[in-house]
Amino acid sequence: MLVRTRTSTGLVLFLIAISVFAQPSANVLQQAGQDMDAGQYSRAEARLLAALEADPDNGSLWFLLGIARAQLKKIDPAIQAFEKALPLAADQAPVYFNLGLLHMQKQDLAQAEDAYHRGLALDSSNAPANQNYAFLLMQQGKFREAVIPLEQLKAMTPHDVSVRASLIQAYLKSGSKVEGGAEIDDLMRTHVATLAQGLELATLLDDEGDADAGRRVLEALVNFWPTSAQAHGELGLMLTQKEEFAQASQELSEAVQLDPDSVKYSVAYGEALMRSGQYPAALKFLLTVQNRFGKEPRLRYQLALTHMYLLRFPEATSELESLARELPDSARVRFLLAGCYEVQGELQKAEESYRKAIQLAPEEPGYYRALGSLLQKQGLAQLGDAMQLLRKALALDPNDADSRVVLARCLEKQGELEQAASLLEQAVGSEPSSRRAHTALAELYLRQRRLDRAEQEQAIAARLEDQKMKEWDAWRPQAAAGP
Repeated sequence: MLVRTRTSTGLVLFLIAISVFAQPSANVLQQAGQDMDAGQYSRAEARLLAALEADPDNGSLWFLLGIARAQLKKIDPAIQAFEKALPLAADQAPVYFNLGLLHMQKQDLAQAEDAYHRGLALDSSNAPANQNYAFLLMQQGKFREAVIPLEQLKAMTPHDVSVRASLIQAYLKSGSKVEGGAEIDDLMRTHVATLAQGLELATLLDDEGDADAGRRVLEALVNFWPTSAQAHGELGLMLTQKEEFAQASQELSEAVQLDPDSVKYSVAYGEALMRSGQYPAALKFLLTVQNRFGKEPRLRYQLALTHMYLLRFPEATSELESLARELPDSARVRFLLAGCYEVQGELQKAEESYRKAIQLAPEEPGYYRALGSLLQKQGLAQLGDAMQLLRKALALDPNDADSRVVLARCLEKQGELEQAASLLEQAVGSEPSSRRAHTALAELYLRQRRLDRAEQEQAIAARLEDQKMKEWDAWRPQAAAGP
């Protein structure tokens, strides 16, 4: 939250004109004030206590005693002193404000809130008090109530971006989306916020779960600062989080053109291109930045994936072998490398790489599934090992339709058609969009001469989009970011 309590940087007390109190001890008050100006708070406390023995109904003495004790971090005695001053100066807002400040330090939030509420009823134009009161309310989740002091602060300090940002938060957190959006638009339209402040606000809103509001800020920043790589880049990153990859790639393209030396935005741009299916464009970009960021593992990983998506397996293999030497603990690199070996018929290398990936990431079900799939294609002698691996994958992820499909293939090869059919029926139940599962089930029904059911499954499979390479989970676009 951008509104900060005054207590966060040390005790800043509210002062009062001593003339409002009775002053039979003017000399003592003056001396105590001089002591405190010199930082001699203990001396001031002693002087005030001595004077109060002779003049216990002097509100000025009690008020200054509260100030001295607060500076000495004697919180409870300071509160007692201000409470003594209160009936002698019930119309003086600073007494309430100081009590509120001290109760905040003690985390006595209800008492602090009551004190600020009473003080602001006497002096609603006190900016620090409104600020502390707003912070206090927001700290307790009372965002609707915090709107009032924040609007008061905005009226007094219209160019204070932290106040405006906190007002936006209060609106949005209290469900007033329209008011919050209007305040964002007004703040950005008046150009009060700097680029850095706007970026901070966007990040704050996004971190607190209001990505739409954060996006609204970033879009305004892009309009106001069209040559800012950071504005375009941060908007691109936010759009990537929202899985709007095509638009994200446009913003990140601007960012990398404006700041070609930014690894952060280059990596994000490569990811957005891949996740939006723009593989030729991704390949062109990644090859272009090789000389600039040749040793950046995330970009090299993206390049390897791009080669794979474009079926350029020798190039992908070369890149992944290099990455595997430099990142020996990366299970995902080993897994993708195994896939490349398998596609190119280097089955022994593929098996070794799959096993290494499993060793590095034993809780990843897709790795067991991929190795099990490889082994079940190599004949009956390997079926036992393959089935053990596939059952391990299902133990880690009971909803894994692909593992059920491959395990069903193993059972089918063993002649266990009913068990295989049951697994495939579970697979299409858990993942109805799996063309692979529907196709396998249709083929099995044909073997069982269940022709009507086979025809139904064939029709479903024909309607579904063919998802190439779906058996390797890491080949899906969401794996683009990094090893």
